[in-house]
Amino acid sequence: MVRPRKVEKGSTGAKERAMRGTIGSLGGAAVPSSRRGHFLRGAAVFAAILASVLAPGVPTPAATRRFDVGGFRLNLRCDGEGSPAVVLDAGAGDTLGSWEWVVPGLRKLTRVCAYDRAGLGKSDPGPKPRNSERIVAELRELLKRARVRPPYVLVGHSFGGLNVRLFASKNPDDVLGLVLVDATPEDYPDIADTLHSRSEREKLRTTRAIAPPAFTDELEAMAESAASVRGAPLRPNLPVVILTAVHGGDSPAFRSVWMTLQRRMAETFPNGRQIIAGRSDHYIQFDEPELVVGAIREIVAAARGLEGSGALRPGP
Repeated sequence: MVRPRKVEKGSTGAKERAMRGTIGSLGGAAVPSSRRGHFLRGAAVFAAILASVLAPGVPTPAATRRFDVGGFRLNLRCDGEGSPAVVLDAGAGDTLGSWEWVVPGLRKLTRVCAYDRAGLGKSDPGPKPRNSERIVAELRELLKRARVRPPYVLVGHSFGGLNVRLFASKNPDDVLGLVLVDATPEDYPDIADTLHSRSEREKLRTTRAIAPPAFTDELEAMAESAASVRGAPLRPNLPVVILTAVHGGDSPAFRSVWMTLQRRMAETFPNGRQIIAGRSDHYIQFDEPELVVGAIREIVAAARGLEGSGALRPGP
């Protein structure tokens, strides 16, 4: 049984607050700052640019490189050394810049890699549909071409959570643990429309207008992606940490449904642990980056222990 626990509240840095406030109103368009569309907000595509402008104290990121994965190139940034490699997958429409507050806390621990999915950031557009099946195959090829060898600890935010779950199911010997950052539950796409008011649907249309086409492509394939995950069980002993945001700016009705879906998702992992991010909206990596870093460190430590004991056999 997974038992949620409330995380103690603390102070949030001024840089994170500045970034959150600016992302909510890019280009003069009103984007909902509390919900940010959940998996529906594409404005964080510009997070890396905002970070450089609003937060000059953030360490200079490692150099990025693009790799051909079958006729188009995906942008990858890796930093640090060690095993298992931590691979970060962002939310719908988001780029590797959405992990800016997490990477500095990990690169001295192990190798950490973030990437732009096809059509986002510095990556080329890729073939459609942009569903998790295709994205997982592309990520697998990217890691192979970049020589980022398994084993992996996979971290997925929002829509990225569907992707990393499917990757782990398809490559069980290569994945030693998961961290799900307010990840999209597989049942959410089926009921999402019923949870949005008319004004919120208007805000979504505005968000789509300022986001790259790949954002809409990922949304249109979301139900298909969720169905793939629903039929893809994980290895029973796989360590999983589920970080769940409280969404304090949302309606009580939405918070109730989101918490129920998150709890239900967490209970499907026999070796899972749910942590409630008590000061966070959907982007926990902005609101409480220390929670994300701590969860990843926990999984890396567990993975290293299992590797050393021979309890898990990493892939070739």
